[in-house]
Order: sequence, then structure tokens, then C-alpha cells
Amino acid sequence: MTDNRTEKTAGRKSARPEAQAGARLEASSGSPEALPPAPWQRTPTRAPRRRRDPITQEMIVETALSILDTEGLDGLSMRRIAEELDTGAASLYWHVGSKDGLLDLLFDHVIGEQQVPSPDPERWQQQLKEVARTQRATILRHRDIVAVSLGRVPMGPHALRYSEKVLAILRAGGVPDWLAVAGQHLLIAVVNGFTLDETSTEPGSGSLPAEGEHRGGAQRGSTHGDGGRDDGGAVPQLSQDDASRYLASLPPAQFPNLTALAGHFSSVDPDERFELLLDIFVDGLARRAAAS
Repeated sequence: MTDNRTEKTAGRKSARPEAQAGARLEASSGSPEALPPAPWQRTPTRAPRRRRDPITQEMIVETALSILDTEGLDGLSMRRIAEELDTGAASLYWHVGSKDGLLDLLFDHVIGEQQVPSPDPERWQQQLKEVARTQRATILRHRDIVAVSLGRVPMGPHALRYSEKVLAILRAGGVPDWLAVAGQHLLIAVVNGFTLDETSTEPGSGSLPAEGEHRGGAQRGSTHGDGGRDDGGAVPQLSQDDASRYLASLPPAQFPNLTALAGHFSSVDPDERFELLLDIFVDGLARRAAAS
């Protein structure tokens, strides 16, 4: 009786290390390898804490993004997020460290929304344009996200995987390594600059244009028939058509080029302008790559 129990106990003990190793292998194979923290990381690396409420870092980021979309960057504060989650601001800081840490997480979260196609060497130029169109659509979907990105180094897990995939497209197309890195950075800057005008608003002037509409350099304050100020005291900006008419009225002797081309300053579909921008950028990048 005693010997049988000893054998059973020994059998269970001997199987335990193998079972634990298998569990570790199974757990590690189901998720990507953990990335080392960037040296400038501003969010704390902590294990989840037992809480009475279900607040998580992901929930805080999603709530912050919702507020950003509806109220803009000026309306986004730790207190505002805490109110939305019905908790105290101190609990938010435990998860994200600081507001800058939260904005780092939010920026990386938005980058992670963007899908990048698998490299196709024969279509690398078209794929690069797809990447740019996706970036623009993401920016137009999230108010003030370009402002959030300013001064931030995109080295979060989503940003790293995004860069990896875009660089794979460029290298598959034969773009030299140095030009691939420069091209990716410049493409982001070009798209950010184009969309910054589309998404800009007068401080405190309300929401973005409705979905499907674009500012395209038009007025950022309210325009009244009498040319007066709006209720907030903001000076209304001219629309592109107004600018075109004004340029046409200038003295031709002093401004021969502006007056001659005044008609081309009138409203142009922003989608068409963006496609022209992509053609110019990608064609130039392809020529530089071919010459290298």
C-alpha cells in the first residue's frame, strides 16, 4: 500500500516539469514575443492590479480616444477621462503614469488601426499610395491626432510593426535602404501636413467637418453674409473661391502670375489634390530609387 502511493506520487512529481514546460511553450506560441521598453517610455511597466472596478489601460486609452474625437485635444484631460469612467484621476495615473504617457499610448493605438498590405514587388508604388490613403483616412477619423503626434517618437509596439511592414514594401520594390527609411518618414510628414489643414479648427470653435466633408483650406470660423465676426469673435477666413476672386482683382502689372492663375485657386476636390500629391511623391521616390 505504501509503495503504490509512493509510486503514484513520484509519477505526478516527475510529470510536473514537463507539463509546466509544455504550458510555457503553448502560452508563448500564441502571442508575439514581448518587446523591450523604449528608453524614452513614459508609461509604467506593471502587472495588472486587483481592483474592485474593471478599469484597464486599454479602457483608459479607448475612453481618451472617444473624448479626443468628440471634444478635441483641448477637451482631453485626466479629470475628464476619470469622470467618463466614474473613477478618480489617481487610478488613471497608476495605469498610464502621466498624461504624456497616456498620449503616447493613444498615438500608438491609432497607428495600430492602420492596415498595411503584404509586400508585392510589382505593385510597391500602388501599395505605398494605399498606405498613405489609409493614413489620411485615419487622421480624418480622429480629431487632433496629428497634434497629439507632434514631438512624439513612434516606437510603441503598433508603431514598430507598422514601420516594419511599410519598410518591407519599399525594400521589396528595390528602394535602397537609406531611401526607404527617408521615404517612409517623408511620406508620413507629407500626409500629416496635407491633413492638418483638413482637420484644423479655430481653437474652441467646435467640431470637425462632417464625415465626407473637407475644409480644404476654407474658412475655419463662421462666415456671415455681412462679412462680420461670428459669435465667438473669430475672424472668418476666406474660402478658396473668395481667394480666387480676390486674386483676380489684383493689379496685373504688379501681380501678373497671381492674376493670370487666379482661376486655379478656386475650390478643388481635396481627394483629387491628395491623389496628385501622392503621384508627385511616389513618382519622385521611384525615380530616385532607380537612379541609386
